[in-house]
Amino acid sequence: MAFFKNFKSISISTLACASFASAAVTQAEEFGKGIYVNLGIGSGTFSDVTWSDSLVDTFDYGFGFEAGLGYDFGKRFRTEVTYSKLNSEHDGTGNDAEFGSLIFNGFIDFPIEDTKFTPFLGLGFGTTNVDAVDLCTAGAATDCEDDVATFSFSGGLAYSLNDSTELTGKVTYLGFDDISMNNNGTAFTVLESETLTINIGARVKF
Repeated sequence: MAFFKNFKSISISTLACASFASAAVTQAEEFGKGIYVNLGIGSGTFSDVTWSDSLVDTFDYGFGFEAGLGYDFGKRFRTEVTYSKLNSEHDGTGNDAEFGSLIFNGFIDFPIEDTKFTPFLGLGFGTTNVDAVDLCTAGAATDCEDDVATFSFSGGLAYSLNDSTELTGKVTYLGFDDISMNNNGTAFTVLESETLTINIGARVKF
């Protein structure tokens, strides 16, 4: 998919530049380095799917969560491996599509001086298991599950409670490579789909 490949190239370059730039920043003592965990819960939805016959499948917001393990390099730059899960309900059937994503992220923090607030932006790449088994017709030829390459763009705001704990609010966009499945002998492909999730949570540094 050309869009995915172009975005991936641009994003890798952006992360590389951010990484080199962050290494040059003199870290102040108040911005500690170290390992942290990230936990969040929220809600999200899968994008509408428009088929070749112009029929549209729509999806509602459903429950989502994420858990991450990261390393904070100091004032500006963090890396994090995140696992997230989202259930999004199909309007027509009431059944859920499930998305389990494992993403490697790079984050840039923008601490606001003399406040406890830190906006942040992140880019990431990984893989998502797309499970639409409950949406397909049961049968020997049915295979409605696929693992697809995934890119992530996220942004949010952290509020510092103390030296080790921050409350967080984050919006995450996941864009998927082509999803290929087979519904009881009928092969189909979903192009350029995505999820959008809003989470609140906490980040705790060790």
